[in-house]
Amino acid sequence: MIDTPAVARTPHVAAATLAADVGGTWTRLRVGGAQAPVERLRSPGRLNQPGRSVAELREDMVGLLCRAAPPGARAALSFGAAIDHLTGTVYGSAPLWGPEDAPYDLAAALRRRRPDVTWNLVNDVTAALADFAAGHARPGTRRIGYLTISSGIALRVADWDRKHIPVDDRGLQGEIGHLPAMVTGSVPERSGLPCACGAPGHLASIASGPGIARLAERLGLVAGSELPAWLPEALAAGHPGARRLLELCVEPVANMLRTLWCLDPHLDLLGLGGGVVEGLGAPYAEELRRQLAAPTSYADRGRDAAWLADRLVFCGPGTVDALRGAERIGEWLPGIVP
Repeated sequence: MIDTPAVARTPHVAAATLAADVGGTWTRLRVGGAQAPVERLRSPGRLNQPGRSVAELREDMVGLLCRAAPPGARAALSFGAAIDHLTGTVYGSAPLWGPEDAPYDLAAALRRRRPDVTWNLVNDVTAALADFAAGHARPGTRRIGYLTISSGIALRVADWDRKHIPVDDRGLQGEIGHLPAMVTGSVPERSGLPCACGAPGHLASIASGPGIARLAERLGLVAGSELPAWLPEALAAGHPGARRLLELCVEPVANMLRTLWCLDPHLDLLGLGGGVVEGLGAPYAEELRRQLAAPTSYADRGRDAAWLADRLVFCGPGTVDALRGAERIGEWLPGIVP
C-alpha cells in the first residue's frame, strides 16, 4: 500500500477509476469500475523484453500505468513484487526485473509523473487475499490466508476479526518463495536448482511454475517449454515420471504449511491459487492432501480429510482475482500495519 503523508487514503473502492493488476507476463487494466471492460497488455518486464535494462523496464512500467490513469483518478494497483506496503517501495520482482534487488520507490515515481492521481499500491497477493476473504470468510474465521503458486510463490495472512494485514518494519509479509525450500531426503536432481531471483535452493526454485519446469528437465522428462501441455495429460494417464515430479515439487509446499499451522493455530482458512494450482487442478490438490495427511512426528500426526476440507480451499480459474482485489483493497488500507 502507498499511503504516505502526501497521498490521501482511498475512502472507498468505488472511488477508484483505475484498477490494475501487474504480473510478470501480463498487465490488466480497468478504467471506470467493476463493470467496465478489462484491457490486457504484455507487461514491460524481463520475461517479455529480455534485452532491455532494468532502468528502462521500470520507466516503461511507470509510463504504462500513468498513461492508463484518467485525469484526477484514484488508482488501485496490484503489483507482482515484494513491496513495502507502508511506503510503496519495491524491493524486487524476479519475473519483471530478474535478480535486480536495489529498492525502487515506484510510488514516488508514479506521483512525480502524475501528481494529479491518488496512487494506492499493494502486492498482488495482498490484493488476491482481499478478494479471497470477501468471498470465503465465514462466521468464526479468525485468521485467513491466501497462497499463490505461479511464476512466483507468496502468502498473505489477515486478521479477519480486526481487518488487519500485519507487516514487518519493512512493510513485508509472506515472501516465502524466497526462503530456503524445506525438503527431506537426497534427490540430486532437485539440489541447487536456481530461483528466478538468482539464488539457488529457494522454495520457488522447486515449487513454482518455472521451478517445476527446470526439475522436469533435470529428471529427463520433457523440455521446460513443453511442460504445461505435457504434465496435465501425463498425470491423468498415471505417468510414473509425472507423478514423481509432482511429489517432489509439492513436498516443500506441504512442509511449509505444516510449519505455518504449527506457528499459527488460529489460521482457520487458507486459499491456494495461482497458475500451478489452477493449471494442474485435482492432481495437485490430491497430492498436497496426501502429503499433509501423512504423519511426520509426534508434533505433526497428519491432518485427516475432514480437517483439511474445513481449512483448505483450492481456487479454480477466476475464483480469486487480484484485479478485483485491488478494487476491494480500500477497506483494508487502514489495517495494513506493522
